[in-house]
Amino acid sequence: MQGDLRYTEDLQQLAVESFTLAGRLCGDCRNVHAVWPYIRLSRASTGVETGISVLEQSIIELVRTGRRKILIGGARDTGILALVARASADYNPNIVVLDVCATPLELCRRCAERWSLCGEVLREDLVHLVREREFDVVIVHGTLSYITADKRATAMRQVARSLRHDGRLVLLFNTSERLHGTLASQHKQGYPKWVISELNRLHVPLPESVDFFAARLEAEAQAREAREGAFTNPEQVDALLDSAGLAVETRRQIEVGLVGPMGDLVSAISKRRYVTVVVLKRAPASTL
Repeated sequence: MQGDLRYTEDLQQLAVESFTLAGRLCGDCRNVHAVWPYIRLSRASTGVETGISVLEQSIIELVRTGRRKILIGGARDTGILALVARASADYNPNIVVLDVCATPLELCRRCAERWSLCGEVLREDLVHLVREREFDVVIVHGTLSYITADKRATAMRQVARSLRHDGRLVLLFNTSERLHGTLASQHKQGYPKWVISELNRLHVPLPESVDFFAARLEAEAQAREAREGAFTNPEQVDALLDSAGLAVETRRQIEVGLVGPMGDLVSAISKRRYVTVVVLKRAPASTL
């Protein structure tokens, strides 16, 4: 059923688990995986949507037509897995979660076990995915902005190769102006305060001292500078899709849904969010 409560995340427990695993399993991505569930708790990010979102509804519509083998192409934690599990709860899905880091994969593996989901975790870069005609649905939720510009076309070609002929790519991406100058400085300095203040208001205990946790949040804010403005308009994404033999079937703009300081930031950089359902238009080009 829609919104199936069997697949509800315990975000506070997830935050503790992710922080601990990040210290043991992560490399350069340690900070992001240490703080990401806490950022979700504070509602200081345009991350996983809540309720029956446009994204979840798109997945529901696809699995209803018999598309059951699903790849999640990139995961920060269990948020997308939970969303997909809810959307496909009545249809016995087989869900594969892909990421380059062991931390979100271990979180997803644990959740899949608790929730008795069928599937696997795959430690791999989307750019190097080698699966031929295997998936009915591939979900790429914000992952493109984490891939360097010179590798995005390759990633899309690999996704195209992995889709069955009647498969669909569900692509969520943002467009915005670059985050730089005074605005970037204000964001980097203010972001830790915004997140920690909200966590305190919600009585969510920090996993370490305020100073150390604030330093992690500042590092994440700085990393955001490189991601914002990866795309300034949807046509740039369309060009990537076209080069991979993919075409837009439907596209919907969705609300970013932030208030307070983060809402002000989103407004200042003209951030827009899109869910796009994509189809194969021809045999995918060979991988370079």
